[in-house]
Amino acid sequence: MIRQGGNGLGSVIVALILAAAAVYAANVWSTTKKETSPAKNIEQGIERIKDAAGKAIESGN
Repeated sequence: MIRQGGNGLGSVIVALILAAAAVYAANVWSTTKKETSPAKNIEQGIERIKDAAGKAIESGN
């Protein structure tokens, strides 16, 4: 990995992209399983995004 310095903003963006991809995959998977509570999946996805962003910010500092 090429290190360019900075404030870790790149790490935050990468973490958010990965978290969003995970949420998308979870939603697609749950849709194919015919689950009836997409709101719960969205809520869990938002929590994962928050956690990923928090970890990326911590690792950047």
